[in-house]
Amino acid sequence: MRIIGVIPARYNSSRFEGKPLADICGKPMIWWVYQQAKKVAEFSAVFVATDDERIEKACQQYGLEVVMTSSNHKTGTDRVAEVARKVEGDLFVNVQGDEPLIDPRMIQQVIEIFKDKSVYFGTLKKELTEQSAIEDVNAVKIVTDLKGDALYMSRSVVPSNVRGKARVFKHIGIYAYKRDFLMLYPTLPQTELEIGESLEQLRALEHGYKLRAHETEFETIGVDLPEHIAQVEHVLKSFGK
Repeated sequence: MRIIGVIPARYNSSRFEGKPLADICGKPMIWWVYQQAKKVAEFSAVFVATDDERIEKACQQYGLEVVMTSSNHKTGTDRVAEVARKVEGDLFVNVQGDEPLIDPRMIQQVIEIFKDKSVYFGTLKKELTEQSAIEDVNAVKIVTDLKGDALYMSRSVVPSNVRGKARVFKHIGIYAYKRDFLMLYPTLPQTELEIGESLEQLRALEHGYKLRAHETEFETIGVDLPEHIAQVEHVLKSFGK
């Protein structure tokens, strides 16, 4: 199986413009993400997917493989699908461009899901135990069936846990798709729940497609706001980077 890593990178962001080029210990954030992805032995190739010439130029400067894509994509998955039309591959992994500390083992875990030949769309989940994290609208919660297939995802607290018996899981924003499903996804109309929750995965669920979620023990720090850069640099410096 030829497995391709794709890192979608947009320059325009309402909360943090130019985020992929944000300086982290002397290098742009996209460089750090790319280096983590390159540690995954299963990848045949890794590409940054962008619609911005500034990001393309930075990638070329640092020797990162880059694919220019349309500026009209509504989601990262749509952008990955364009790469899949240009690059030969059987399985495509969408690695978030704002997670410079992502553990390569997390990427390997989502690839591992596809040992089950019936899976065509995969992701990760991690148990939440702190109430503040459970109630945080920025932490997307995922509910799965006994097989691990997603039943629903929400920024609200699900399950409500009124009796305190059910574990709560956070969705980890890494996705993998078999090529045929990835080609299908952009043709599906956006759905009411997808737009209402601002969660692109719900488009697949509402159209009747399954999303398998593997539980992970690993955690990462996403960069949503400029102040998160300091947290990432602190971790990197503790590793001697």
